[in-house]
Amino acid sequence: MVEKDENYEFPWGFHIGDLRKGHDTIPLYTVSNDGGFCLLYDKVSEAKADKLLESLCLELLSTMPPESLRVDLFDFGKKKFYNLSPLQYIQLYKTAYTSEMMLTLFEELEETVISRHQEFLCCNRPTISEHNQKSKLKKMYHLVLINLENFPTEEFDLRRIKNFVESASQAGVYIIAFGNLEIEQSESKTTQALLEYFKKIRVTEGEFAITEEIFEFVELLEDHRFESLDLDKGALMQRTFTNANLESFLDPENIKLEKNTKVK
Repeated sequence: MVEKDENYEFPWGFHIGDLRKGHDTIPLYTVSNDGGFCLLYDKVSEAKADKLLESLCLELLSTMPPESLRVDLFDFGKKKFYNLSPLQYIQLYKTAYTSEMMLTLFEELEETVISRHQEFLCCNRPTISEHNQKSKLKKMYHLVLINLENFPTEEFDLRRIKNFVESASQAGVYIIAFGNLEIEQSESKTTQALLEYFKKIRVTEGEFAITEEIFEFVELLEDHRFESLDLDKGALMQRTFTNANLESFLDPENIKLEKNTKVK
């Protein structure tokens, strides 16, 4: 069980893979202080990209202090992340897969960002990560996964989306947008706003293009082989459950029963 007084600082980087040379392995991280990144891929590379995202999420969930992070997903259609799904039952993973659910979840996250800027952030605590180091009142981090093919829709005002992405990371909300490479040709202004704001990792024919924007020491790629993240997701999920306070979910006071279910 992870100790309750662990460091609540958000990790300095996102682990996206490893550099390998012979028997040597160097973990490759891209910094997180710029708020996230876009992962763009062709059809051939989609499965590899999905494994990276799921591994990244589970690694964070299993190594950060218990219940300090929730993953939020905006996505229609076929389920991508089967190993994340069970974490819905302990409230560490939340999905929005209809227009109504996406609007509700976005409004929840938007309110979180706005209220944290108003109530918690100041000159001495300019980010939630710094707030969590100094305060006993810890605030949960969010890692938001956005399928760019489904969200944001044109129903969302451009200024609203820009305000959200520009202020999210300071408030402890990090964003990874993903989608097919063709999304870069989208005429949607809100989609382009996300693409323009975040750095990009492109994957073509299974090969990751690691640029200096993603990793400062690109010269290491000259004699190292990059392998994208693909961890033992079952083991990470089990560790996340082990670290979680499962007893709280069995407390009768925390169990919400459905109402008005009587058959008439």
